[in-house]
Amino acid sequence: MKTASELWAAAIPYIKKNVSSTGFATAFTKAFPSEIADNTFVISVKHDVYRDMLEMYRDVIQDAIALVNGEAMHVDIVNTGNLEKKEGIKSKEKGDNVLNPKFTFDNFIIGNNNEFACAAAFNITTGAVSDLYNPLLIYGGSGLGKTHLLHAVGNSILEKKPNTNVLYVTAEKFMNSFIEAIRNETNKAFREKFRSIDVLLLDDIQFFAGKDGTQEEFFHTFNELISNNKQIMMTSDRPPKDIYPLEERLRTRLSGGLTADIKPPDYETRIAILQSKVQCAKVDIPAEIFDLVAQQVKSNIRELEGAIRTIVAYSEISKKDIELETANRILSDYFSSSQKRKIDADYIIKQVENFFNLNDDVIKSNRRNKEFTYPRQIAMYICRELTQLSLPEIGKEFGGRDHSTVIHSINKIKDAMEKDLDTMKTINNLIKNIKDFKD
Repeated sequence: MKTASELWAAAIPYIKKNVSSTGFATAFTKAFPSEIADNTFVISVKHDVYRDMLEMYRDVIQDAIALVNGEAMHVDIVNTGNLEKKEGIKSKEKGDNVLNPKFTFDNFIIGNNNEFACAAAFNITTGAVSDLYNPLLIYGGSGLGKTHLLHAVGNSILEKKPNTNVLYVTAEKFMNSFIEAIRNETNKAFREKFRSIDVLLLDDIQFFAGKDGTQEEFFHTFNELISNNKQIMMTSDRPPKDIYPLEERLRTRLSGGLTADIKPPDYETRIAILQSKVQCAKVDIPAEIFDLVAQQVKSNIRELEGAIRTIVAYSEISKKDIELETANRILSDYFSSSQKRKIDADYIIKQVENFFNLNDDVIKSNRRNKEFTYPRQIAMYICRELTQLSLPEIGKEFGGRDHSTVIHSINKIKDAMEKDLDTMKTINNLIKNIKDFKD
């Protein structure tokens, strides 16, 4: 397998083709390949500004790495400057559990979109564990602040009670630790680690979908913690009823406490977020630029923050005040990238039909020939990957099919991709084309 440096060097020409020269010079010249671990390609930068710039091009980076590596990898962009300055707040557990001290309730911007979720999260930091808030599951789209709340809960609890055993972990890391325990025959130590804590903060629970062994292990971990009156807080990109395939008994557990959703922020909340991000910067940002960014980036707080930080960085580096025309030019790549990702089911269906040279609306029809069912299954799979539609909503877009048909189709495509590299490449290329050419 190639090293991180070799993969990065091979990926750079592809990245340059898909990023403007200004964007590349601003964002990529300060980035360094760090390591490859657990199928994750780690990129290091020395400042949050550069991390946020790279986040704007995450899709391009992931596509480039997948192209030169021959298979997809997760990309993690890390500000190692923070690590050099100070360590995060750690639980009593040794290992990889690090809470980000920058994520607190004080700097979490509350709006109509997240007020209930924030109140529920804060409530579990105030005292005894309550059945009403245990477990607490917060769900919503990417970049809306779910992980921020997880870290805020952990930081708040440790600030009030430093001896509390708090563990933050992603669902993927839980699975990888479980697999490693099986391989090394250290199951007992694994269970002691995860079942002896006071507070479990688990990110991206939807990752457990289809991982039967991991679901089984987490089910028993969950029961052990709850029966011992320990607090569990989780996040997901969708409600439990829409996580498939998932054991019904685990789905019931996930729904057994309090479930709260986070929606995209409204205009006023977006403005408040932007203003909060420039308070510490010695840069004067006109109100019209806040309005420009808030009008353009509507569905993702991470992108919103990245956009304003890019403007601040440009002003600091160039030693110039930012005018509206300059802001438009700086963010042209960013806005077009954000707009490309507004993809709906009809657009996906149309592109899949074009890819397979099918007549219009064939995929939505009741025709069951293999030449139609296979593209239909692919289109359903891509809808699940690129939209926020629930399974019943996807079924409705495909001629009123029920959610069990959608589940079957998604699983068929997942199985095909796992068994055949060419199938995986074909579908990944189709997904890339859909994301790249949406206008």
